[in-house]
Amino acid sequence: MSNIEKDIEHGGQVGEQYARPKQTGPDFTHGVALYLENVSVWFDAFRALNDLSLYIQEGELRCIIGPNGAGKTTLMDVITGKTRPTEGTAFFGQNYNLAKMSTEQIAESGIGRKFQKPTVFENFTVMENLLLAAPKDKRVKKSLFRKLSADAQLALDESLQQIRLQEFIHKPAGLLSHGQKQWLEIGMLLMQRPKLILLDEPVAGMTDAETERTAELCLELKKNHTLVVVEHDMSFIDTISEKVTVLAQGAILAEGTLAEVQANEEVIEKYLGR
Repeated sequence: MSNIEKDIEHGGQVGEQYARPKQTGPDFTHGVALYLENVSVWFDAFRALNDLSLYIQEGELRCIIGPNGAGKTTLMDVITGKTRPTEGTAFFGQNYNLAKMSTEQIAESGIGRKFQKPTVFENFTVMENLLLAAPKDKRVKKSLFRKLSADAQLALDESLQQIRLQEFIHKPAGLLSHGQKQWLEIGMLLMQRPKLILLDEPVAGMTDAETERTAELCLELKKNHTLVVVEHDMSFIDTISEKVTVLAQGAILAEGTLAEVQANEEVIEKYLGR
């Protein structure tokens, strides 16, 4: 085995190639799941993130709000390795240096992300979508027809129960409602047993009933996962939030309960309006 293939602390690098992070899982012994310290991201002269420091506790459900262009998507991109910090550090637990890991390694370490638009396989059934999302061999034939391990079967049963799509397991995903597709994609994340789940505008385009169900789902997920939710729907935020972070111009403008940030004069001026 080469040095590059060996386990290296903090997901470190050897030369220009990625080293495989130690497979011990994220270290949450200090109670913090995510550390972002003095993170800046520059795109030429534009600063998408500007000296941002953010700490997410293990088991927390943190809501991120802010105007368009505030840096919310870039923040999610940094956490998932899609964008590298120009300055600063990003750690998952104490032992995973996200800035030195590939997007695949970050996903394998226990971070799952759901984008705003659902990306399910519409010609496949609900169950087939979930099976395709399970770890290990991603080739379609083996994913669909291999015998499930006990752990994978448990993940499947738990995911179906949480997203409440048991009665639709043989239904093609393309025939589901918009909200059901969103829940299916969350179920696909759950098949990978993530520790940290990032949800980008999860209730955009949903009916009131679907939004209410999604709020219930987020609160259920919080029992076993750490969640970061980016959303514009203030009613939804009010239902699920404990702590809210407001971003503006790539920096943290305010933090606190929703009531506290809504009463903040800077937040009113730069985001909520009078």
